Amino acid sequence: MKTDIKKIEDSSVEISVILPKKELEKYREDVEKEAIKNIKIDGFREGHVPKEKALKEISPMKILEEMAQRAISDSYLDILEKTKVKAIGHPEIMITKIAEDNDLEFKLITAVMPEIKLGDYKKIAKKEMLKDEVIEVSDKDLDDAITNIRKMRAQQKMHENLKDGEVAKSWNEIEEKDLPKLDDEFVKTVGKFKDVNDFKEKITENLKEEKKAKLLEKRRIAIIDGILDDKNTKFEVPKMMVDYEIDKMMYEFEGNISMTGMKFDDYLKSINKTREDYKKEWYEQGLKRAKMQLLLNHIASEEKIEVSEDEINEEVSKILEQYKDQKNIDENNVRAYVSQVLTHQKVFEFLEKQK
Repeated sequence: MKTDIKKIEDSSVEISVILPKKELEKYREDVEKEAIKNIKIDGFREGHVPKEKALKEISPMKILEEMAQRAISDSYLDILEKTKVKAIGHPEIMITKIAEDNDLEFKLITAVMPEIKLGDYKKIAKKEMLKDEVIEVSDKDLDDAITNIRKMRAQQKMHENLKDGEVAKSWNEIEEKDLPKLDDEFVKTVGKFKDVNDFKEKITENLKEEKKAKLLEKRRIAIIDGILDDKNTKFEVPKMMVDYEIDKMMYEFEGNISMTGMKFDDYLKSINKTREDYKKEWYEQGLKRAKMQLLLNHIASEEKIEVSEDEINEEVSKILEQYKDQKNIDENNVRAYVSQVLTHQKVFEFLEKQK
């Protein structure tokens, strides 16, 4: 494998790679096997079409492109190790030459870790963690939570008893008289509760845990903001990282809209906006998210905070099992994602101990 590196703007590099054809050919057998599984030809059962006949139904270039994608994915870490590039985020991949019986040529454009100077992050974290905040569940908090549970049960019952042409009351239209009586019998239908008192105690415990989680999130945001706002914190953010964070936000947003049953393009037309409008609006948020990634990665490096292979493997296995029915799940991408999430979690835990 031959590589060549060229520095480009915004703390990024372009790596040109020539992968020998013999390395590419290692993927042919598996790719062809997978490709012919669903080929249907009259006179043969699906999955039992002779290989020679099945391959005639598939574009040779399609086979070659899939081989290339797998080869690039598997060689990525080797390329970074060979070139000593400290890549961050996800690379842009451009295949520049692909043909039968030829070496594969492609380019990777990736952001690299910029020079980072941070303020006294331990001191900033300690100051935030020493703030005294009492976690309390008020009577109103408990009453509101119980009312919401009773409303959900009331609405569920209304839907079950609807007759043709009838419309159930909306959430805000449900009144006290519509709600099920709060008694021992009712709470036992909600969950494993002995009686109303047990129900209230456990709801209070859940609310307290929710408040603890929100406080922790609030403190983490305050710590990050404190470090970023410190006059001694200085570093450049690669544009690729900002673009990647904005693209993630767009993907999440599209997913939320699609869950309502509306096509995203139709939604954009209804509000007279474009994807580019949103990307511009989200720039500052994407920039901050990218800064946070760099900041946490730097602290992890400085403090030698690492995640064990066993921890990573455990989480990767869970994710792959959860999405086992989805095609094109790249284990290397999952592993990189898990490694980053777990590392950042450990960095936050380190900062939270600075009391």
